[in-house]
Amino acid sequence: MKKIFLLIIGIISIIVSIAQPCQLQGKIVDTNNIPLNGATIYINELNKGTSSNNNGDFIISSLGKGVYNIQFSYIGYHTKIIKVNLTEEDTTTLLIELQKSTININEVVISSAFTNAQDENTQIVDVVKKNDMQKYGAFTVMDIINKIPGVDAVTTGPLVTRPIIRGLSSNRVLTVIDGVRFETQQWDDEHGIGVNELGVDRIEIIKGPSSLIYGPEAMGGIVHFIDEHAANIGKTEGNLKTTFFSNNFGGMTNFNIKGAKEKYNWGINVLGKVFSDYFYNGYDFRVPNTRLTEYGGKGYIGINRKWGATKLSYLFNTAYYGILDGKDIVKKPDGSIVNTDSLEKEKFPVETEAPFHFVMDNRINSNTTILVRKSKLQLILGYQNNHRSEHEELSGKKKGYNYVDMILQSSTYNLKWYLPTFKNFSTIIGSQGMYKNNSNSSAASTQLVPDATITDVGFFALTKYQFKNFSFNVGGRYDARSLNTVTRIDSIVNMPGISRSYDNISGSFSVAYKLKKHLILRASYSSGYRSPNLNELMANGVKLESLTYEKGNPNFKKEFNTEVDINLTFKSKHFSLTAAAYQNNINNFIYLAPTDIYVVSGITRAPFVPVYQFLQDNAVIKGGEATLNIHPNAKWFDYEVRTSTLTAIRTNDNSYLPMMPTNKIYNTLTFSFDQLKKFEKVYFRIGTMTALKQFKVADTEQKTPSYTLLNTGLGAVLNDFEFSLAANNILDRIYLDNMSRFRSYEIYGPGLSISISVKKYFNFNKK
Repeated sequence: MKKIFLLIIGIISIIVSIAQPCQLQGKIVDTNNIPLNGATIYINELNKGTSSNNNGDFIISSLGKGVYNIQFSYIGYHTKIIKVNLTEEDTTTLLIELQKSTININEVVISSAFTNAQDENTQIVDVVKKNDMQKYGAFTVMDIINKIPGVDAVTTGPLVTRPIIRGLSSNRVLTVIDGVRFETQQWDDEHGIGVNELGVDRIEIIKGPSSLIYGPEAMGGIVHFIDEHAANIGKTEGNLKTTFFSNNFGGMTNFNIKGAKEKYNWGINVLGKVFSDYFYNGYDFRVPNTRLTEYGGKGYIGINRKWGATKLSYLFNTAYYGILDGKDIVKKPDGSIVNTDSLEKEKFPVETEAPFHFVMDNRINSNTTILVRKSKLQLILGYQNNHRSEHEELSGKKKGYNYVDMILQSSTYNLKWYLPTFKNFSTIIGSQGMYKNNSNSSAASTQLVPDATITDVGFFALTKYQFKNFSFNVGGRYDARSLNTVTRIDSIVNMPGISRSYDNISGSFSVAYKLKKHLILRASYSSGYRSPNLNELMANGVKLESLTYEKGNPNFKKEFNTEVDINLTFKSKHFSLTAAAYQNNINNFIYLAPTDIYVVSGITRAPFVPVYQFLQDNAVIKGGEATLNIHPNAKWFDYEVRTSTLTAIRTNDNSYLPMMPTNKIYNTLTFSFDQLKKFEKVYFRIGTMTALKQFKVADTEQKTPSYTLLNTGLGAVLNDFEFSLAANNILDRIYLDNMSRFRSYEIYGPGLSISISVKKYFNFNKK
């Protein structure tokens, strides 16, 4: 290891010594050759950017020789990305022409391995912006992700959510932050995704197992949280955002500041959230202990040199999630339910009381890009410490006692080599690895998963070929996992130790063909795999949130899937349509099923609980998605409809799989104006979300009726202030979400919720 480290340092030293400075300059204009003032120029490899002046001119100095992906963007115009090869010790001059757009339908994305605009990708990457949270009155980032067709969420109240992509969730959806896998105790949907908006610019979603560059366990897809860009060179800027929510009397505040010089950049983000329990039925029913207290911070520092760039970031986050107390929910003879905790003096209690989850994350990452002539190396290293404890009720103690206490430590690396482009071929080869150690505290009264170590290593290669109207992507990867658990057999726990090894070869082939200027046809065939997680293998205890006794199976095989995906995209000046159909065949699909057995729980509020057993069968999930957007020349008007459908069955008996999303339809009408008296960027939005009746349920599941929610929002910018007002479920409809883990209690989703958000921008360079 020491020799390898010294070799890497030596290579970097040689690269640094031979790197020579270059300069990039140019002008940005519109199609009428009018200069664009304030356009953004961003170099992806260096996390470095600047803006154009009144004449549309820009200059970026101190660049090393190499190939760069330069992104040019301006509000109201199509974003453009071009590849620039700086080979000489002088200045390269560009003339960039941007075209006006009423809607950005060709965004630049980075999750598809090769940084391209959507038109140049062989697979669709969906994008949502962090700023959409305030526009849509979102409690969490998941509230904006699940508006994408084919993406849904398992919810345990409005504040604990996990993403579902085309019917798959948990360890089947890979979460990527700062370029590496994000590891928490994600074997349980009730744990939530564990990610907030700290330092995030946008979220990119890839559906299906077609992406090979991030590691295994992406059978359903990838949720990629993209960091915010560094400040433009010579700028120091920031913002303070505060949002208030009426339904659960909650609020959150986010402050960030960042700055950049020619050779370095930095940023700091802090966040605080406090939410009480949520209400429905006109504030008549308070759902007990669905509250949250959360706070955290993130900071980074980056350096830019002629040889490339490196960035070091650190995140700290602590959250207290209330757990619904089932004993407070009583069913009356007429079928209605009563919250016996409603006698609590406070209408909006926020104090943390047992039962609850405590989750603390510490995460450190380094991201280094080294330019080597016409190629580049990227190395991302990460370490995460995830501490999770569950506290159960104890008479006389508000915080209860420590029921479960676990620490998961993860160390990861992600190495990619972008080879020089050869003719029309672009190639990436690389490797990922991870070491995880899970340990249970002896102070806890039980353990749900054992002490264990897990080691992953994988290698991949991916090639893109582009010729005229055709684009091809083909790639493969090999993964291996070693899992070892520690034996614990005593009066509390019965978990014998096991050792397991899994390996797999995955592949992906995708093609895009531009039939006409406005029409693109895409198709892909890809495979993925997932090894059983610790809970599925070794579970043998009572879960506090669901009040069930879960039993795993240490003899489970690996899951393996193949997916066929067809996509059609049409876009014109006033109209765009995207439609997709897919079929996902899964071997050895693992799911949780009830039995007819009840056992003694040892928990006061539920003396006897039902036993649930993990099972394994082959399955097929198939469905489709579509998005229609109408945006005429009158740029103040925009109409969009999005829909998705899904069917999931076990192939052995053609019965439906449990916990699958229902078909949904979103309709949104938006009116926007660049200027309205003293206000800028004014918008008004009104829309509906319709969830159709879910009749495709497992034998043990209840069907859920259809419902429609009416939502609206408006916002504007005045000087350095941005205002947003959003109202969700305006008619205060009572509805039962099919993906809510509260539906077994017949507890409905949140009623009317109004949010008010104010954002203040700071520019510390103003004179």
